[in-house]
Amino acid sequence: MSTGTTMVRERSTRPREGDPVVDAAEPVDGTDPAETGDEGATSRPGDGRFGRARFYRRPWAFIVVCLIALAGVAGTVGFGLAWSSGNAQQTGANQAKATASTFLVALTNFDAKSIDADFAKITNMATGNFSSQANKFFGSDIRQKLETALATSRGQIRDIYVESYGGGQASVYSVIDQVYANNTSKTPQSDVLRVVVNLTQRPQGWKVSNVTVLEGGSST
Repeated sequence: MSTGTTMVRERSTRPREGDPVVDAAEPVDGTDPAETGDEGATSRPGDGRFGRARFYRRPWAFIVVCLIALAGVAGTVGFGLAWSSGNAQQTGANQAKATASTFLVALTNFDAKSIDADFAKITNMATGNFSSQANKFFGSDIRQKLETALATSRGQIRDIYVESYGGGQASVYSVIDQVYANNTSKTPQSDVLRVVVNLTQRPQGWKVSNVTVLEGGSST
């Protein structure tokens, strides 16, 4: 009889087809050993309740992950703004440089037959103090002298770069190779000009506010 009793117990502990499966790692009454103080539940690496108990005891881990994610987003936005600002600065500097280049070409390339149109390009690009100086210097007197002397000039920019830029102001340094001639010289003369052009940003665009010739500029 004892043998028969043992066999019945073994068959009763085996799950039959269709019976609900109960996980040995989960208590039947729904209680969590981590909540009842069962320290053994968190000390067995193979126990499926081990990871959940650690999560409950470390809620700050989720907060740290969120903060790291937010910091990453903030860093991306900051980089985008910095890149946009730097790109705008570079674009403005390039525009100022282009205006200075156009001005220097007009300043060093003229012909006695078209002196009025050549000097009009220069005065139209001027502003501030240089506007007054240009209108005075390129007046009728100097134009008449250049026309009489059959003066011509050809300039080519060898080097040009922006020295400073910001706040609607820019300074551009340039080196120009110039060849000029008139009816008093037998052969054309050459010169090297080193010029600093200061520009101011106006609603119409960049304008030349001052011109400083550091070297060269022999009179014709």
